[in-house]
Amino acid sequence: MPSRRVIAHRGDCVSAPEQTMAAFEQAIDRGASVLEADLRFSRDGVAVLLHDPDLDRTTNGRGPVSDMDWPTIRSLDAGSWFGDRFRGQTVPRLDDLFHLAASRGVALCIEAKGRDIDNVRAVRFAAQEIARRGRLDVDVVASFDPAVLAAATDAVGGLRVAPDRFPERGPSSAADLIAQAQRARAKIIQHHFADLQPGVVAEVQAAGIEIWAWPPATLDETQAAYDSGAIGLMGDDVAAMIEVIRAGAT
Repeated sequence: MPSRRVIAHRGDCVSAPEQTMAAFEQAIDRGASVLEADLRFSRDGVAVLLHDPDLDRTTNGRGPVSDMDWPTIRSLDAGSWFGDRFRGQTVPRLDDLFHLAASRGVALCIEAKGRDIDNVRAVRFAAQEIARRGRLDVDVVASFDPAVLAAATDAVGGLRVAPDRFPERGPSSAADLIAQAQRARAKIIQHHFADLQPGVVAEVQAAGIEIWAWPPATLDETQAAYDSGAIGLMGDDVAAMIEVIRAGAT
C-alpha cells in the first residue's frame, strides 16, 4: 500500500479556528501533507475560504458570504469565536492559501461549495488557478457533483479531482464507488470514515482509486479510519492522524 496521506480537514481545526491561516499553518507544523479547504466567492468575485454559506458561525459577521464585498469580509474577526488568543484571525483568500502551500511544500484539496452554477464556477476557478500556478501534479479539486468535475478535467488537461461520495452517508459497495470515481474521471474518492468497510476499501484501491476517509475528529475515530485501510486520512486533528499512522508502522 502507498504511504498514508495526512489531509488536514479545514486545517488543524481541533486546535485553531477552522479555515484560518492559523489552522492551516498549525496543520503543516504538525505534519499534514495536504490542506483541505472550502471555496466560496464574495459579492465582488474574490475567492474566499469559508465552509458555510453564511458568515454567522465562524466570524463576527452576519448573512450570506455572497452578499458581502471582500473589504467587508476582510475586516471580520474569524478567530475569537474559537478562543481569545485567535482574535484578529481573518477569512483567508484562496490566494493566501496557495502562497502558504507553495512556501511550505504541501498540497491542497480545494472543495467547491455552493449549488448548481455556483459549484460550477468554483470548480472551474479552482482548476484554472491550479493550472495557472503549475500545480496540476500537486493539488486536487473536490465537489459532490461528479459531472462538474468531469467537465473540469476535460477543460483543464491533467487536472486531478477528488469527488465526494454520494450519498454522503450509509453503506457503499466497491462497484458503486469505482463507478462514481470513473464518472468524475477521478483517481480519488472521498468517503465518510464511519461507513467504510475494509473489504470495500481494498477492492476500490486495488482498482487504482484512492479512498480518502473523512472527517475523524478524535483519536478513536482516526484509528477507525486508519483500520479501514484508506490511503487518505482527512481529519480535524493532525496530531492524532500522525500518532495513529506512526503506531501502525511499528
